[in-house]
Amino acid sequence: MAVKDHDLDQPISVLIDIAIKKFGDVEFEKVVVGDVSLEVLQIKNMQQYIDKLMDKTRSGKKISLPLWAKVWPSSLILGYTLTKFPLTKGSKILEVGAGSAVNGLVLAKRGFDVTITDIDPDALLFSKINALKNNLADSIAISRTDFTSDSLDCCFKYIVGCEVLYDEIGFASLADFLADHLAEEDSAEIILAIDQKRQARKFFELANEQFAMMKSSAKYTDKETGDENIINLFRLKRKNP
Repeated sequence: MAVKDHDLDQPISVLIDIAIKKFGDVEFEKVVVGDVSLEVLQIKNMQQYIDKLMDKTRSGKKISLPLWAKVWPSSLILGYTLTKFPLTKGSKILEVGAGSAVNGLVLAKRGFDVTITDIDPDALLFSKINALKNNLADSIAISRTDFTSDSLDCCFKYIVGCEVLYDEIGFASLADFLADHLAEEDSAEIILAIDQKRQARKFFELANEQFAMMKSSAKYTDKETGDENIINLFRLKRKNP
């Protein structure tokens, strides 16, 4: 059964009540990205919620894990990059597959107008709550967008995305969506962050037809396991004709 859209034009207290009804206890967690401090809504006991979902699978029901709710290491690394990146003032910025919109919040804190997109209405609910909690709602537009079928009515100087390269079936559609929504100016670019475990070779083969790409990497240590992991950052610009 499809998830219904939420009415996001309501006070933050009402939106939080909707989140509690769906996910149980929620709480705001302080997230620091470079010199930007945010309050980000989290499911208080994610494991308990996931256990409930798993119980439903025993009766044959399909479930959707709220992976968008987690603040992923790649999101923090992308966010930090965006705090240092020389973005052109006044630029329109699009975040695809925004989840709880950490990177969109960072950009709005930097003074940019940001369009937040995701296909999941619950992700957009959390995004709107986060925008309101951080007093950034005037700088953030929220749109439910399926990049395999939808089109927005404008192009953007910058497009950012974190961990959006997880489903090979959608790679061609995503490459086309990015090409359709990136501004034509030479300095316009796309910035993507993914865990190195996701190679996403097929996407980059497709993207290579339209974009010139640069890759860099950042290491981080998993606080729980102590393992060292790598996040890959990709910058894509249109190829010269």
